[in-house]
Amino acid sequence: MVTQPADAVEQTSYLRITREAEFRESVTADGDYEVSFGTAATVAPTPDAAEKLYWMSGKRVPALRRPAEAKRS
Repeated sequence: MVTQPADAVEQTSYLRITREAEFRESVTADGDYEVSFGTAATVAPTPDAAEKLYWMSGKRVPALRRPAEAKRS
């Protein structure tokens, strides 16, 4: 069975996570990389999705830091 993009996320929500959040990580028995933010949310991407998220966020970090650094000035 081929999963379509619309079916690839089991639940949708908007979360804004700050550095003060309580981050916890683990690998599930299914091999998913699970990240929990206190009791507010848990994200469990599959290995391929975790790798894609890592690549995407790593590529954007420099651009994301510029506005944050400008606010501090």
